[in-house]
Amino acid sequence: DSFRHSMTVQAEVVSNIRDDAALLSELSKRSEGAVGSLQAQQATNQLLALSTKQQLQLQELMAAEFRTDAIERARRIQAEAEAKAA
Repeated sequence: DSFRHSMTVQAEVVSNIRDDAALLSELSKRSEGAVGSLQAQQATNQLLALSTKQQLQLQELMAAEFRTDAIERARRIQAEAEAKAA
């Protein structure tokens, strides 16, 4: 289950990267073309929101990977203990 969860998170992040690249391009164009200070601030806020979203996805990906690694280590330790007992 942990491995499956990790793979699902990775797939979602990869999918979001493609979408985010297009959004980043659009937001950058808006930022460059901003006429007034309010438009510039809104474009900056959108860029910051995208950056925050990507950071959260990275944290989720890392947490899923670390959880998978910890479960795999525990499984190996359990298997070694059972082998020694046998």
